[in-house]
Amino acid sequence: MIDDVLSILQKSEQKQLVEKIRDIVSLIENSPPPFFLISHYDADGLSAATSAMLLLERLKIPYHLTVVEQLTPEFLRTTLKEKSGSMMFLDLGSGMLEYIKSKENLQIFIVDHHLPQGSQENIIEVNPHRYGVDGSLEVSSSSLSFLMLAAADKEAVEKAHLAIIGALGDRQDQGERFSLTGINEAIAKIAEERGIIETKIGLRLFGAHTRPLTKALALTMDPPLPTLTGKEDVCLKFLNLIGINPVKNGTLRKYSDLSLEEKKVLATELLKLMIAHDYPVNEAERIFGTMYFYAKEPPQTPLRDLREFAYLVNACGRLDYHGTAIGLLRGYRGKILARALSHVREYRTLLSKALSLARSDKIKKEENNIYIYIDFEDELPPKA
Repeated sequence: MIDDVLSILQKSEQKQLVEKIRDIVSLIENSPPPFFLISHYDADGLSAATSAMLLLERLKIPYHLTVVEQLTPEFLRTTLKEKSGSMMFLDLGSGMLEYIKSKENLQIFIVDHHLPQGSQENIIEVNPHRYGVDGSLEVSSSSLSFLMLAAADKEAVEKAHLAIIGALGDRQDQGERFSLTGINEAIAKIAEERGIIETKIGLRLFGAHTRPLTKALALTMDPPLPTLTGKEDVCLKFLNLIGINPVKNGTLRKYSDLSLEEKKVLATELLKLMIAHDYPVNEAERIFGTMYFYAKEPPQTPLRDLREFAYLVNACGRLDYHGTAIGLLRGYRGKILARALSHVREYRTLLSKALSLARSDKIKKEENNIYIYIDFEDELPPKA
């Protein structure tokens, strides 16, 4: 698959980065075991970790995974002092290079798309910024890690959704109509050609294919739908008002249950609603965008829409349910999926509490012309 990616890429900087990734796999194969993987706890970090785990399993290299919110000087001093063998930082590390020092019995790898700070000798770093590639938009850590897997496994395209989940989780869908660009786009294109993912232009409603339409409208935050976001009862009235029956045979309908004509009416009326609330036309059109679907998942599951998949992984990661997130990414369903959905409900409850607290006078707020700082103190878990 690496050759397929290279054939699509136009920029020499992108090609150099991908070639570097191919070269690094042989270094990983010949590095001293065991491997200590240290990844960030969000969707990109956990997706990157999953590809790295699959790579090491293919190479028959023993490993141990640690998931962290961030690297601290103290954590690095202790960890680097205690470990021997090989260590790989995923979706973090490039910003803490002054504290990551190699030693004789520990080979260090960094796979990170964030802007690097400084440099270190004897550390093998895969970072797009070192090659003139924009790591904030063109490639995620999960895409970098997936390409390492692809360099070792010709069948790795089956896991290409891992790269897309991480990129979407990090909001790298900043191309035309919220599409992926650069190396992310190349991976997505090949994955679509091989039937791993599907892409469509449509309404960007959260959970449109798995939740009742009233709830999907109420949960949509990007962009916020005036008078509708956060108000499921108002969404019910809105649908009736525009001639779309939200209920059929006593059951709330999903977006996917609507006829083509009803979908057109909904899109038109949402645009009119946003423009009536002073949204510029170009801002109102943000409700349309590129949808990325995991073709291997049944249509009615929350893992079909890869943005929703990323949301599940991110929620589990932020609440310290890292094993559940990794399980989903590795393909486990059943009890693992049920557990993840339970964690998502817990996460939404915390977010709802945060919004309520932010509107109340119970907590400290500091405001200037740029931002509002809100100190939740002990009211919420620090990672939420």
